[in-house]
Amino acid sequence: MKILYRFLFICLSLGLIYACGKDNPISSEQEITPPKEEPEEPEEPEEPEEPTVDANANANLPVEGQAFVTDYSVPHLNSENTYVEHTVDYNNAQMLNYALEWNAEKRHAAWIAFSFDDVTKQNTTGRNEEWATDPLVPEGTCPTEADHKSDGFDKGHLCASNDRKFSAEANEQTYYYSNMSPMMSSFNGGFWASFEILVQDWGRSEAFDKVYVTKGGTLDQLLVSFTGTRNGNDGVLPKTDENGLTIRGLACPKYYFIAVLAQKGNDFYAIGFWMEHRDDYGYEYDEFAPSDVMKKYALSIDELEKNTGLDFFCNLPDAVEDEVESAWSEADWAW
Repeated sequence: MKILYRFLFICLSLGLIYACGKDNPISSEQEITPPKEEPEEPEEPEEPEEPTVDANANANLPVEGQAFVTDYSVPHLNSENTYVEHTVDYNNAQMLNYALEWNAEKRHAAWIAFSFDDVTKQNTTGRNEEWATDPLVPEGTCPTEADHKSDGFDKGHLCASNDRKFSAEANEQTYYYSNMSPMMSSFNGGFWASFEILVQDWGRSEAFDKVYVTKGGTLDQLLVSFTGTRNGNDGVLPKTDENGLTIRGLACPKYYFIAVLAQKGNDFYAIGFWMEHRDDYGYEYDEFAPSDVMKKYALSIDELEKNTGLDFFCNLPDAVEDEVESAWSEADWAW
């Protein structure tokens, strides 16, 4: 029996040795070579996204309670000022009459903006002539009649009364003191009025579907230490102090500007006007500059933006804005 056990033990030992041999164990002296890894395929660089046709990096963002802030007439907003929309109800719909940005420190609008379309270009009502405090600007900052009294300057409209003749309510709103700027009489009634009439003609013509307008005076460039050479309509010689303020403390711009954008179908045209606030242009009330004179004060919107620091027509798609603001063409406009 012992011989049988010994024989089985030897057989078992030989079987184990044979099994280990099949696994080909590696001695400590052998180097283990890791399996070769396949090189990773380099990632394809991502294609830059093509800008969309409507891409707009500088547009005003829609805000609740500011229904018309994305209108083409409204420049890029300055958060330091107060944005105001004056609206009217027309045929059971609320529509923008004009918008403005109010500089409370200067007590003067930075700009006003409006448009002419099939409704707003209508000339169906008279002038209101009732001056009023603007209920939408910060309380206590809107000038009053006393601030304009006997200072040698006119209460010059920014949005003209004749710009808003499509409804009595629309015209009434143009007589808010927030829409007034101290203008020398001959400038207001003669030279400035020449450009107002020209823009109204464009807005009410059939040449365009819609005309967007932005107007204003420069609050960063005031008419300082000025004494006029002729009395205003109130019989007083206009004056400003070393800070560019009238004798009643109103900011008096040194320059005035108009930016115009016209649309016909999918085509856009733009032109700007830039003029110094002076009383020696040679035009009196109801004496208007001829077109050849007005053309000398025309410039591109890009140039007007450099002069004013404003970003006009920011709500246009960037590609359209860049093209239309870069130059103006005399042939685009009826003079």
